[in-house]
Amino acid sequence: MSTLIVNQDTIFKVKPLQSASLSDDEKAAVPRGEYGITSGEKVGNHYKVTLDRAIAGRKDWYVFEGHVLISNSGTLVINQDTVFKLKPVDSSQLGDADKIAVSQRELAVKSFSEFGSHLKVELENPIGNHKEWYVFQGHIDTLHIESYAPPQEEVTPPPAPTPAPKPTPAPKPSGRLIRIAGKGQLTTGTPIIPGGSFTWGEATKDGQRLPENATITNNIIRMAQRMQEVRTRLGNRSITITSWYRPPAINRAIGGASRSTHIQGYGVDFVVGGLSPREVQRQLDPWWSGGLGYGATFTHLDNRSFRARWNYGN
Repeated sequence: MSTLIVNQDTIFKVKPLQSASLSDDEKAAVPRGEYGITSGEKVGNHYKVTLDRAIAGRKDWYVFEGHVLISNSGTLVINQDTVFKLKPVDSSQLGDADKIAVSQRELAVKSFSEFGSHLKVELENPIGNHKEWYVFQGHIDTLHIESYAPPQEEVTPPPAPTPAPKPTPAPKPSGRLIRIAGKGQLTTGTPIIPGGSFTWGEATKDGQRLPENATITNNIIRMAQRMQEVRTRLGNRSITITSWYRPPAINRAIGGASRSTHIQGYGVDFVVGGLSPREVQRQLDPWWSGGLGYGATFTHLDNRSFRARWNYGN
């Protein structure tokens, strides 16, 4: 996710031409502001961009390069009018000089950190002469930070791809006994969903990371159902799980994001036999409605309730 910074009121166009040569349904007036984009590329003296959220019913537009900048910062999406504050307290406790009203919009951010019910954000461009503000977490929808390093999980090389096996009677679950919250005692070789390809051992790092409650267990089950769809969509290729559920202490130890979806059991890092992470991202991007990120050696998926895209870098 990057941010398109529109420096002045401009025109979004369906073709990289002078706006005067286009009909009204081929262009849209856009005010100065910041807009989340999933991609942007130079085409002559225009940028071709794909917006995170549609404008005038479209996400794909051209815009004159002289009116915009593309920032690789994250995008803070404010889903309702709110107040930016210099302290993480209720706005009623602050004087006018310590707060500023901010309308629903998208803003480029360089970094963020959690302070209880607030986030401390560093903006790309100042608001009210300040770049650093606190904002109540309940008023933001998504926060995409692009430049963080991937968590330092040990990645096991995937096995060579093999043809999909012919249907055979399901083998008895193997592996060691573990106890899963809300499920009871089972083995690490037990499929998470009946007849599925992914086991409880894969979700729990061979039983070393057991879910703390039934809510996390149910999140793992729902994600396993989606991962089964992913496997089918990728031609039933072998998928090696490198990281699934992480208890908070382990997530911190390996450098995972503080708001990681792995903590709740619905984030999965994996490697696909015979496909690069970039190719996996290309195939899944149009279809997957949640979070999708890729690095040099792995792909991340999660079934959050909104679309998010990022690249971990090398």
